[in-house]
Amino acid sequence: MLRNRSHAVRLLAIVSLAIAEPSAAFAAARNALVIGNSSYRPGYELRNPVADARAVATSLSQLGFAVTLVEDTDLATAQRALDAFVPAATAGDAAVIYYAGHGAMIDGRSFLLPVDFSMATFDAVDKEALDAERLMQALSSTHSSFKLLIFDACRNNPLETRGAAPLQRGADAPPPPRSENMLIAFSTTQGATALDGAGDHSPFAEGLIRHIGETETDVDGLMKKVSSFVRNRTDGRQTVWIEGSMTKAFFLAAATPSAGTVTTLAPPDPTASVELVFADSDTVLLTADRLAGLDAATLRLARNEIFARRGGRFSDAALTAHFEQYAWYRPTTFEPVLGEIERKNVELIRSYELAASAPQAGFIFADSDRRLLTPEEVEALDKGQLAFARNEIYARRGRKFVKAEFRDYFSQFSWYKPQFGEVELTFIEQKNVDLIRKYEK
Repeated sequence: MLRNRSHAVRLLAIVSLAIAEPSAAFAAARNALVIGNSSYRPGYELRNPVADARAVATSLSQLGFAVTLVEDTDLATAQRALDAFVPAATAGDAAVIYYAGHGAMIDGRSFLLPVDFSMATFDAVDKEALDAERLMQALSSTHSSFKLLIFDACRNNPLETRGAAPLQRGADAPPPPRSENMLIAFSTTQGATALDGAGDHSPFAEGLIRHIGETETDVDGLMKKVSSFVRNRTDGRQTVWIEGSMTKAFFLAAATPSAGTVTTLAPPDPTASVELVFADSDTVLLTADRLAGLDAATLRLARNEIFARRGGRFSDAALTAHFEQYAWYRPTTFEPVLGEIERKNVELIRSYELAASAPQAGFIFADSDRRLLTPEEVEALDKGQLAFARNEIYARRGRKFVKAEFRDYFSQFSWYKPQFGEVELTFIEQKNVDLIRKYEK
């Protein structure tokens, strides 16, 4: 489902990249984050997203973009890439995010699905999938002159029988972040399914790659060309959907672009010498003391060894190769049944994985933009800490504070870039603000 929107978003990304006049050299930095997920569990795998992501990354680099390419990612790695992208793209000429893979609307909210997402249940969707609003907020937070978000992610809907809908903006969804010269593209219209294509690329990716380098075509013209290509290629079965606000013409391609780069970011491989991080994680509840200080690779291994012990299979080749070294590993299913202690340990480890990817300096809750806070951790704060914890959520989004107390406090930190009088929050952020307010009263 996300695939549908993903295609449109791709188109938008291309459009937004075109920020400079066609004859002008790129004077400011151009940055792109490109994610492609293909290697889902059997029955859910996709053929083209990784190939599409690689082709889009190459095309953008040829137009002067510094591109981070992420393939077949888990949630923590995607979050880490997103967190690194925002400061790199701050105040740049153009910022683009492209996503290809599975996406779905679950309980009225749109999510991008990592390759290790549990397809059997949506109970932990906030901890297993990437909220699509995070990508919009990330682009807005860069303060780049032009911003483009492309969702090429609705090629099919494997979760339809469980009540999930194609990736789209719901009727009750908040408007996109307040940001001029920002476009959001979906590869197909709202609620529809995009086609994966019979060739090496999806129709949307193929159209984007074909026209993205045209120096005389501005973003508006580029989008029209891609839309026309998709309709012709699919015999009218797929229509690109675009949202956004532009105040002037932008050009993705220039006559003499500077050289760009493509850097690949992959999930960390498990340490070969470590058989089990926690040999007792199937029978004993883990604690913060045991998890504190562990690096991303160790945390990822500790979480997945719980599934491996129960016969879990993995789409990730590195994890499979690691566990196959040991006689106790007998893979039987992609949806192993966990006990209550194991489920709680998976949840705790995952929270540390996500927190480890977040910027830490100056935050009371460094990850309050990506997970729901608990009453227990909020009630542990005093009244003054509660006020700063609530307002750091707004500060992260670039809010200009009227009160000197908050303005002076957040100005200490390099991540604070005040730009807006008011800011829009994601679903998770608003829930956390509401929870903190309850304890401030």
